[in-house]
Amino acid sequence: MPNPLQATLIKTRVVPVLRYTDAEQALYAADIAIRAGFEAIELTWTIPDVLNVLQTLRQQHGSSVLLGVGTLKDADQARAVLHAGADFLVSPGLATDMIAPAHEAGKLCLVGAFTPSEVMTAIRAQADVVKIFPADTGGPAHLAALRAVFPEAVFCPTGGISVTNMHDYFQAGANFVGIGSSLYDKKAFVARDTDSLLAGVRNIREAALERRA
Repeated sequence: MPNPLQATLIKTRVVPVLRYTDAEQALYAADIAIRAGFEAIELTWTIPDVLNVLQTLRQQHGSSVLLGVGTLKDADQARAVLHAGADFLVSPGLATDMIAPAHEAGKLCLVGAFTPSEVMTAIRAQADVVKIFPADTGGPAHLAALRAVFPEAVFCPTGGISVTNMHDYFQAGANFVGIGSSLYDKKAFVARDTDSLLAGVRNIREAALERRA
């Protein structure tokens, strides 16, 4: 049977990837995404005080939302975020040493890959999801070529994904996608126009769900 955490990521179709230069911005962006209905969000390790951000969100939302941390590069970082309450770990590359601590904690590990050899390595290491990064370097055609030879893989392309091209990636074989900077209207975010941001983010979520493969 599929891991229920993995199943939730696949069901949500889009995982917001939150990369901000201060904790307050990250918490605000997370609040918008969660209120808009997303069932999982990814914080990045590069957010200042990211562990406290993660713990704050866990206290606010309990187990109702899957919380992940990305841009992780080694097992020490993996253990730190697991201890802080992460449900899934995300690496931009082949940090396969993160997989064992994640699985020991009953959590997921999304391992970055781009080439066929890297995808094979991630699958053999028992990564729960192969993160195709940076997705826009190869585009949907690259993902489709990987899908053709790795039908068993769970793929999450990230990097350059937006509402305008996400369905191209779904059609090419993405199980779900990560969307970063394009998720929020930048002017509305600076102005803290919460109503406008909620409407925009909800539209992206609904667009992803309404054409589910």
